[in-house]
Amino acid sequence: MTKRITGSIAATAAVLAALTACSTDSADTADAPSDGPVTIGVVSGSASNPAVQVMDQGIEDEAEASDVEVYVETSESVDEQIQKADALIARGVDYLALHPWDGEAVIPLIESASSQGVKVIILVDGVPGVVEDGDALTFVSGNEVEAAQAIGTMVAESATGPEQAALLTGTPGNLSAENRANGFTDGIAGSQVEIVAQSTANWARDEALQVAGDIITANPDLDVIFAGNDEMALGAVAALQEAGKAGQVDVIGWNGTCVGLAGLLDGDLLALAALPFDEFGRTAVQVAVADSQGEDVDPRVEPDVPILTADTARAILDGSAEGSESLKADLTTAQAGGC
Repeated sequence: MTKRITGSIAATAAVLAALTACSTDSADTADAPSDGPVTIGVVSGSASNPAVQVMDQGIEDEAEASDVEVYVETSESVDEQIQKADALIARGVDYLALHPWDGEAVIPLIESASSQGVKVIILVDGVPGVVEDGDALTFVSGNEVEAAQAIGTMVAESATGPEQAALLTGTPGNLSAENRANGFTDGIAGSQVEIVAQSTANWARDEALQVAGDIITANPDLDVIFAGNDEMALGAVAALQEAGKAGQVDVIGWNGTCVGLAGLLDGDLLALAALPFDEFGRTAVQVAVADSQGEDVDPRVEPDVPILTADTARAILDGSAEGSESLKADLTTAQAGGC
């Protein structure tokens, strides 16, 4: 699905004249603010992923507010992502925002974009070395290792005896999938919690239903399932219901999508990390606009990642705990059954 918003960033004649006077060689020209419309191409993940939907909407909303042109594409595989990104580069976009399926696999794409003068913004899932080497402009994501460690520590500290945990992870090779799993593992290190199973469910609820079902059957004394996104967490909840173990195994999610927040408030999930996907999307556009106007851009933009339980979520809703306005709005929607 392709979405398009058109517009432009206006520049005054005085600013343009000053830029022309300052740009006396090719290197200076490359770093100078843009004097034409800013165009952003976006290739995110699966169109069926609620987190992707929220992020893409944030991109569209901020693009409209900033009066820039944006082309948003979703993708169902790394190959499709690369093909669509190449098409956007050929179309002549100034910036490419990429939500990578596989960090290693998209490095040649990012290097190619950079060599053609297209500035790349990495969203959510990291790509090794590209920001450090100057092939990408910035990486926009929360500190997922730290947040996953906090969840692991929470599980470890609540254990009253030996406990068994299982991990449902995202697509193999995806850096966020690895960071979330590794962070959780670090968080329970040295505790009474043991990981007895770990398997990918490729971010998908239906796949998690099957994978979690197999894990539950093989590990009848399982105590907790940590899933790398809300969809997999809800697949695990469904698997527990099918196995007649609803409420007997704690399930922890990740992302904080509307359905995930609803599951948290309903008691299906013990906790989740609420990634600010709307903020990620808006930030991508803000970074491109700032860079186009000659402003410095940080190589890493890292919004906070709150860890929510049902109690903290309700406290945010009633105003007794702090939370961003967007998170409070999302919780309100989830509570009202608006997902």
